[in-house]
Amino acid sequence: MHVRQLQEYLDDQRRSHYLEGSIGEYILPNSTLAGRESLLYADIITYEEGDPIWSEPSNHEPVFGFAGGNPRPWEVCCALRDFGAFTRAGLDVVSDVWSRLDFKDEVSATEADRLSHEMALALQTTGLITEQANEDQLGYLYRSWQLPMYRMDFKRIEVPLDELKDQRDANFWSEVGY
Repeated sequence: MHVRQLQEYLDDQRRSHYLEGSIGEYILPNSTLAGRESLLYADIITYEEGDPIWSEPSNHEPVFGFAGGNPRPWEVCCALRDFGAFTRAGLDVVSDVWSRLDFKDEVSATEADRLSHEMALALQTTGLITEQANEDQLGYLYRSWQLPMYRMDFKRIEVPLDELKDQRDANFWSEVGY
């Protein structure tokens, strides 16, 4: 995957609403955004056919550690810590290595893997890797540390209700054969 493909994926996930159901008969808010907002905000919600309802922050905390393990971002942070990347000298190494490439357009995950390797070697060369570091942590640095996404657009894409209704109607008529 390269950066442009990642942005296309993100664009699909940034839509404010989408169609759901076997033929797209339901208009729903973006579940990722709605879930995040439901943890933070109180609001009045009106569904397409119904009375307004009160929505308040839930106290459901996200479940981490599927199958007894730690979340990957946690493991990446531990690996960076144990490899000395959070020291002053380590931050300089990380900055030097990762600033060599501007992650945009056709730059791929292969380039990120190469830079992860160069960074690990530079941290080793400068003697920053601690005794707590282990070989398994290299896997987290290579496979779980995401591409730099500072050029990615994460803003919500507002989808007009009329556009969704038109698409829903088109889906219906396509399904019934007109």
